[in-house]
Amino acid sequence: MSIRLIQIAALGVMAALAGCAAAPRAPATSLAEAGIKATASFSAEVRDTQAQLGSLDVGDAFTSTLRQCSNPRLTCKEIVDPAELSDERRQLARVVGLRAQALDALGSAYAALQTEAAYDQGADLSGAAGDAVTAANAFAAEAARLDRGATPAALPGEVASLADFGFGLLGEHLQRKRLLAASREIAKATLQIRNGMTAEAASFHRLTEYLVGERTAARITLMKAGYLSPDDVFKQVAEQLNLNLTVPDPNSESYRMAVQASMRALAQQEVIAVQQRYEAAIATLSALLQSHAQLEKGKALSIANVERVLTRLDASLNVPGPAPRQQAQPQGQGQQQQQQQP
Repeated sequence: MSIRLIQIAALGVMAALAGCAAAPRAPATSLAEAGIKATASFSAEVRDTQAQLGSLDVGDAFTSTLRQCSNPRLTCKEIVDPAELSDERRQLARVVGLRAQALDALGSAYAALQTEAAYDQGADLSGAAGDAVTAANAFAAEAARLDRGATPAALPGEVASLADFGFGLLGEHLQRKRLLAASREIAKATLQIRNGMTAEAASFHRLTEYLVGERTAARITLMKAGYLSPDDVFKQVAEQLNLNLTVPDPNSESYRMAVQASMRALAQQEVIAVQQRYEAAIATLSALLQSHAQLEKGKALSIANVERVLTRLDASLNVPGPAPRQQAQPQGQGQQQQQQQP
Protein backbone atom coordinates (compact mmCIF):
# COMPACT_ATOMS: atom_id res chain seq x y z
CA MET A 1 0.00 0.00 0.00
CA SER A 2 1.40 3.38 -0.97
CA ILE A 3 2.21 6.04 1.57
CA ARG A 4 -0.51 8.19 -0.01
CA LEU A 5 -3.17 5.54 0.63
CA ILE A 6 -1.95 5.06 4.17
CA GLN A 7 -2.25 8.79 4.83
CA ILE A 8 -5.78 8.88 3.39
CA ALA A 9 -6.80 5.90 5.52
CA ALA A 10 -5.30 7.48 8.63
CA LEU A 11 -7.12 10.73 7.97
CA GLY A 12 -10.35 8.81 7.56
CA VAL A 13 -9.91 7.06 10.89
CA MET A 14 -9.09 10.35 12.61
CA ALA A 15 -12.16 11.97 11.10
CA ALA A 16 -14.34 9.12 12.30
CA LEU A 17 -12.88 9.36 15.78
CA ALA A 18 -13.33 13.11 15.81
CA GLY A 19 -16.99 12.71 14.89
CA CYS A 20 -17.54 10.24 17.71
CA ALA A 21 -15.59 12.34 20.15
CA ALA A 22 -17.18 15.71 19.55
CA ALA A 23 -17.21 17.66 22.78
CA PRO A 24 -20.76 17.70 24.23
CA ARG A 25 -20.82 21.49 24.35
CA ALA A 26 -24.56 22.03 23.86
CA PRO A 27 -25.80 19.59 26.55
CA ALA A 28 -23.02 20.69 28.91
CA THR A 29 -24.12 24.29 28.41
CA SER A 30 -27.74 23.41 29.21
CA LEU A 31 -26.66 21.53 32.32
CA ALA A 32 -24.45 24.42 33.44
CA GLU A 33 -27.26 26.93 32.98
CA ALA A 34 -29.63 24.75 35.01
CA GLY A 35 -26.99 24.43 37.74
CA ILE A 36 -26.46 28.19 37.86
CA LYS A 37 -30.20 28.80 38.19
CA ALA A 38 -30.49 26.16 40.91
CA THR A 39 -27.61 27.46 43.01
CA ALA A 40 -29.00 31.00 42.75
CA SER A 41 -32.35 29.83 44.11
CA PHE A 42 -30.59 27.80 46.80
CA SER A 43 -28.76 30.93 47.93
CA ALA A 44 -32.06 32.68 48.56
CA GLU A 45 -33.35 29.63 50.44
CA VAL A 46 -30.19 29.49 52.57
CA ARG A 47 -30.50 33.15 53.56
CA ASP A 48 -34.11 32.63 54.58
CA THR A 49 -33.31 29.55 56.67
CA GLN A 50 -30.32 31.25 58.31
CA ALA A 51 -32.47 34.24 59.22
CA GLN A 52 -35.16 32.05 60.79
CA LEU A 53 -32.69 30.05 62.87
CA GLY A 54 -30.54 33.02 63.85
CA SER A 55 -33.44 35.23 64.90
CA LEU A 56 -34.32 32.83 67.70
CA ASP A 57 -31.17 33.74 69.66
CA VAL A 58 -32.21 37.39 69.70
CA GLY A 59 -35.81 36.54 70.47
CA ASP A 60 -34.86 34.16 73.27
CA ALA A 61 -32.61 36.73 74.93
CA PHE A 62 -35.21 39.49 74.73
CA THR A 63 -38.26 37.53 75.86
CA SER A 64 -36.41 35.57 78.57
CA THR A 65 -35.00 38.75 80.08
CA LEU A 66 -38.41 40.43 79.78
CA ARG A 67 -40.08 37.60 81.68
CA GLN A 68 -37.36 37.66 84.34
CA CYS A 69 -37.59 41.39 84.93
CA SER A 70 -41.40 41.47 84.80
CA ASN A 71 -41.62 39.15 87.80
CA PRO A 72 -41.22 41.19 91.00
CA ARG A 73 -40.13 38.11 92.92
CA LEU A 74 -37.08 37.62 90.67
CA THR A 75 -33.90 39.64 90.31
CA CYS A 76 -33.91 41.64 87.11
CA LYS A 77 -30.94 40.45 85.03
CA GLU A 78 -30.01 39.42 81.52
CA ILE A 79 -31.06 35.90 80.56
CA VAL A 80 -29.00 34.50 77.70
CA ASP A 81 -28.69 30.88 78.81
CA PRO A 82 -29.45 28.37 76.04
CA ALA A 83 -32.98 27.04 76.07
CA GLU A 84 -34.02 23.43 75.52
CA LEU A 85 -32.80 22.02 72.19
CA SER A 86 -31.08 25.30 71.34
CA ASP A 87 -27.71 23.55 71.08
CA GLU A 88 -28.89 21.48 68.13
CA ARG A 89 -30.51 24.56 66.63
CA ARG A 90 -27.22 26.47 66.85
CA GLN A 91 -25.35 23.52 65.35
CA LEU A 92 -27.91 23.41 62.55
CA ALA A 93 -27.38 27.12 61.93
CA ARG A 94 -23.62 26.52 61.61
CA VAL A 95 -24.25 23.71 59.13
CA VAL A 96 -26.54 25.96 57.08
CA GLY A 97 -23.67 28.45 56.93
CA LEU A 98 -21.38 25.75 55.54
CA ARG A 99 -24.03 24.87 52.99
CA ALA A 100 -24.03 28.47 51.83
CA GLN A 101 -20.28 28.22 51.20
CA ALA A 102 -20.67 24.89 49.40
CA LEU A 103 -23.42 26.29 47.18
CA ASP A 104 -21.30 29.32 46.30
CA ALA A 105 -18.49 26.97 45.23
CA LEU A 106 -20.93 24.78 43.30
CA GLY A 107 -22.35 27.83 41.51
CA SER A 108 -18.82 28.90 40.54
CA ALA A 109 -18.13 25.43 39.17
CA TYR A 110 -21.27 25.50 37.03
CA ALA A 111 -20.31 28.98 35.80
CA ALA A 112 -16.87 27.71 34.79
CA LEU A 113 -18.51 24.78 33.00
CA GLN A 114 -20.75 27.22 31.14
CA THR A 115 -17.77 29.37 30.11
CA GLU A 116 -15.92 26.36 28.75
CA ALA A 117 -18.92 24.76 27.01
CA ALA A 118 -20.93 27.70 25.72
CA TYR A 119 -18.27 30.23 24.84
CA ASP A 120 -15.31 27.92 24.16
CA GLN A 121 -13.22 30.12 26.42
CA GLY A 122 -10.56 28.98 28.81
CA ALA A 123 -11.64 28.70 32.44
CA ASP A 124 -10.16 27.12 35.54
CA LEU A 125 -12.73 24.38 35.21
CA SER A 126 -10.72 21.75 37.05
CA GLY A 127 -9.92 24.13 39.92
CA ALA A 128 -13.52 25.31 40.28
CA ALA A 129 -14.84 21.74 40.27
CA GLY A 130 -12.23 20.70 42.83
CA ASP A 131 -13.14 23.61 45.10
CA ALA A 132 -16.80 22.60 44.86
CA VAL A 133 -16.01 19.03 45.92
CA THR A 134 -13.89 20.24 48.84
CA ALA A 135 -16.59 22.61 50.12
CA ALA A 136 -19.34 20.03 49.60
CA ASN A 137 -17.39 17.37 51.51
CA ALA A 138 -16.85 19.76 54.44
CA PHE A 139 -20.54 20.61 54.53
CA ALA A 140 -21.70 16.99 54.26
CA ALA A 141 -19.32 15.86 57.02
CA GLU A 142 -20.58 18.52 59.43
CA ALA A 143 -24.21 17.90 58.48
CA ALA A 144 -23.81 14.17 59.18
CA ARG A 145 -22.85 15.03 62.77
CA LEU A 146 -26.32 16.47 63.30
CA ASP A 147 -27.47 12.84 63.39
CA ARG A 148 -25.65 11.95 66.63
CA GLY A 149 -22.18 11.81 65.10
CA ALA A 150 -22.97 9.72 62.06
CA THR A 151 -20.44 9.62 59.23
CA PRO A 152 -21.30 11.04 55.80
CA ALA A 153 -22.98 8.75 53.30
CA ALA A 154 -20.56 7.22 50.83
CA LEU A 155 -20.68 8.18 47.18
CA PRO A 156 -22.82 5.69 45.22
CA GLY A 157 -20.84 3.59 42.80
CA GLU A 158 -22.58 4.96 39.70
CA VAL A 159 -21.40 8.47 40.60
CA ALA A 160 -18.08 7.73 42.31
CA SER A 161 -16.79 5.63 39.40
CA LEU A 162 -18.42 7.08 36.31
CA ALA A 163 -16.97 5.49 33.19
CA ASP A 164 -14.23 7.34 31.30
CA PHE A 165 -16.31 7.30 28.15
CA GLY A 166 -13.77 7.31 25.32
CA PHE A 167 -11.03 8.98 27.34
CA GLY A 168 -8.36 6.41 26.56
CA LEU A 169 -9.06 6.21 22.82
CA LEU A 170 -9.83 9.88 22.30
CA GLY A 171 -7.55 11.49 24.85
CA GLU A 172 -6.35 14.05 22.33
CA HIS A 173 -9.74 15.71 22.31
CA LEU A 174 -8.99 17.80 25.35
CA GLN A 175 -12.18 19.81 25.55
CA ARG A 176 -14.34 16.71 25.65
CA LYS A 177 -12.12 15.33 28.37
CA ARG A 178 -12.26 18.55 30.38
CA LEU A 179 -16.04 18.84 30.13
CA LEU A 180 -16.78 15.27 31.14
CA ALA A 181 -14.17 15.21 33.89
CA ALA A 182 -15.52 18.46 35.34
CA SER A 183 -19.09 17.19 35.09
CA ARG A 184 -18.06 14.14 37.09
CA GLU A 185 -16.50 16.26 39.85
CA ILE A 186 -19.44 18.65 39.94
CA ALA A 187 -21.77 15.65 40.21
CA LYS A 188 -19.81 14.46 43.26
CA ALA A 189 -20.17 17.89 44.87
CA THR A 190 -23.87 17.97 44.03
CA LEU A 191 -24.39 14.56 45.60
CA GLN A 192 -22.57 15.51 48.79
CA ILE A 193 -24.66 18.67 49.12
CA ARG A 194 -27.78 16.56 48.67
CA ASN A 195 -26.54 14.19 51.39
CA GLY A 196 -25.92 17.12 53.70
CA MET A 197 -29.29 18.69 53.02
CA THR A 198 -30.99 15.38 53.80
CA ALA A 199 -29.30 15.40 57.22
CA GLU A 200 -30.19 19.06 57.64
CA ALA A 201 -33.85 18.41 56.86
CA ALA A 202 -33.97 15.60 59.43
CA SER A 203 -32.51 17.89 62.10
CA PHE A 204 -34.96 20.67 61.24
CA HIS A 205 -37.83 18.16 61.48
CA ARG A 206 -36.71 17.14 64.98
CA LEU A 207 -36.77 20.81 65.97
CA THR A 208 -40.22 21.51 64.55
CA GLU A 209 -42.19 21.59 67.78
CA TYR A 210 -39.41 23.48 69.55
CA LEU A 211 -39.28 26.12 66.82
CA VAL A 212 -43.05 26.55 66.73
CA GLY A 213 -43.25 26.71 70.52
CA GLU A 214 -40.40 29.22 70.83
CA ARG A 215 -41.80 31.54 68.19
CA THR A 216 -45.30 31.37 69.61
CA ALA A 217 -44.17 31.91 73.22
CA ALA A 218 -41.98 34.85 72.20
CA ARG A 219 -44.80 36.57 70.33
CA ILE A 220 -47.28 36.01 73.15
CA THR A 221 -44.81 37.46 75.65
CA LEU A 222 -44.28 40.52 73.46
CA MET A 223 -48.02 40.98 72.99
CA LYS A 224 -48.82 40.72 76.69
CA ALA A 225 -46.06 43.20 77.50
CA GLY A 226 -47.43 45.67 74.97
CA TYR A 227 -44.55 45.42 72.49
CA LEU A 228 -46.66 43.68 69.85
CA SER A 229 -50.15 44.80 68.89
CA PRO A 230 -52.78 42.05 68.46
CA ASP A 231 -53.96 44.02 65.44
CA ASP A 232 -50.68 43.26 63.66
CA VAL A 233 -51.42 39.55 63.94
CA PHE A 234 -55.06 40.13 63.04
CA LYS A 235 -53.99 41.79 59.80
CA GLN A 236 -52.08 38.64 58.87
CA VAL A 237 -55.19 36.56 59.58
CA ALA A 238 -57.24 38.85 57.32
CA GLU A 239 -54.63 38.49 54.56
CA GLN A 240 -54.66 34.70 54.90
CA LEU A 241 -58.45 34.66 54.55
CA ASN A 242 -58.38 37.36 51.83
CA LEU A 243 -61.22 39.15 53.60
CA ASN A 244 -61.87 42.64 54.95
CA LEU A 245 -62.38 41.99 58.67
CA THR A 246 -63.18 44.26 61.59
CA VAL A 247 -62.80 43.70 65.33
CA PRO A 248 -65.97 44.42 67.32
CA ASP A 249 -64.12 44.59 70.66
CA PRO A 250 -60.30 44.71 70.53
CA ASN A 251 -60.14 44.38 74.33
CA SER A 252 -62.21 41.23 74.61
CA GLU A 253 -60.64 38.05 75.98
CA SER A 254 -62.00 36.03 73.05
CA TYR A 255 -60.22 38.30 70.57
CA ARG A 256 -56.88 38.03 72.34
CA MET A 257 -57.17 34.26 72.71
CA ALA A 258 -58.02 33.93 69.00
CA VAL A 259 -54.97 36.03 68.20
CA GLN A 260 -52.78 33.72 70.32
CA ALA A 261 -54.12 30.69 68.47
CA SER A 262 -53.41 32.44 65.18
CA MET A 263 -49.82 33.11 66.30
CA ARG A 264 -49.24 29.39 66.71
CA ALA A 265 -50.83 28.63 63.35
CA LEU A 266 -48.66 31.28 61.65
CA ALA A 267 -45.53 29.87 63.29
CA GLN A 268 -46.48 26.39 62.08
CA GLN A 269 -46.92 27.73 58.55
CA GLU A 270 -43.43 29.26 58.63
CA VAL A 271 -41.84 25.98 59.75
CA ILE A 272 -43.80 23.92 57.21
CA ALA A 273 -42.68 26.30 54.46
CA VAL A 274 -39.03 25.64 55.37
CA GLN A 275 -39.64 21.88 55.30
CA GLN A 276 -41.21 22.17 51.85
CA ARG A 277 -38.22 24.16 50.62
CA TYR A 278 -35.91 21.41 51.85
CA GLU A 279 -37.92 18.86 49.86
CA ALA A 280 -37.88 20.99 46.71
CA ALA A 281 -34.14 21.70 46.99
CA ILE A 282 -33.26 18.02 47.51
CA ALA A 283 -35.45 17.08 44.53
CA THR A 284 -33.68 19.71 42.41
CA LEU A 285 -30.27 18.29 43.32
CA SER A 286 -31.49 14.79 42.43
CA ALA A 287 -32.65 16.05 39.04
CA LEU A 288 -29.26 17.69 38.44
CA LEU A 289 -27.52 14.41 39.29
CA GLN A 290 -29.70 12.61 36.76
CA SER A 291 -28.66 15.11 34.08
CA HIS A 292 -24.97 14.66 34.94
CA ALA A 293 -25.33 10.89 34.49
CA GLN A 294 -27.10 11.43 31.17
CA LEU A 295 -24.31 13.74 29.97
CA GLU A 296 -21.73 11.12 30.92
CA LYS A 297 -23.55 8.44 28.92
CA GLY A 298 -24.20 10.67 25.90
CA LYS A 299 -27.97 10.63 26.40
CA ALA A 300 -30.46 13.49 26.08
CA LEU A 301 -30.63 15.56 29.25
CA SER A 302 -33.79 15.81 31.37
CA ILE A 303 -33.35 19.53 32.05
CA ALA A 304 -37.15 19.87 32.17
CA ASN A 305 -37.13 17.84 35.39
CA VAL A 306 -34.68 20.29 36.95
CA GLU A 307 -36.77 23.27 35.89
CA ARG A 308 -39.98 21.66 37.16
CA VAL A 309 -38.75 21.08 40.72
CA LEU A 310 -36.87 24.38 40.71
CA THR A 311 -40.16 26.13 39.97
CA ARG A 312 -41.54 24.66 43.20
CA LEU A 313 -38.61 26.06 45.16
CA ASP A 314 -38.85 29.50 43.57
CA ALA A 315 -42.60 29.61 44.22
CA SER A 316 -42.06 28.87 47.91
CA LEU A 317 -39.56 31.73 48.14
CA ASN A 318 -41.69 34.27 46.24
CA VAL A 319 -45.30 33.72 47.24
CA PRO A 320 -47.45 36.45 45.62
CA GLY A 321 -49.45 38.53 48.03
CA PRO A 322 -53.24 38.87 48.00
CA ALA A 323 -55.01 41.54 46.01
CA PRO A 324 -54.84 45.06 47.53
CA ARG A 325 -57.73 45.98 49.75
CA GLN A 326 -58.59 48.04 52.81
CA GLN A 327 -56.56 46.99 55.84
CA ALA A 328 -58.34 45.31 58.73
CA GLN A 329 -58.85 47.55 61.72
CA PRO A 330 -60.96 47.90 64.87
CA GLN A 331 -64.58 48.60 64.06
CA GLY A 332 -64.69 52.05 65.62
CA GLN A 333 -61.88 53.36 63.47
CA GLY A 334 -63.52 52.05 60.31
CA GLN A 335 -66.79 53.82 61.13
CA GLN A 336 -65.00 57.13 61.71
CA GLN A 337 -63.26 56.92 58.34
CA GLN A 338 -66.52 56.08 56.58
CA GLN A 339 -68.21 59.13 58.12
CA GLN A 340 -65.39 61.38 56.88
CA GLN A 341 -65.75 60.20 53.29
CA PRO A 342 -67.95 62.41 51.04
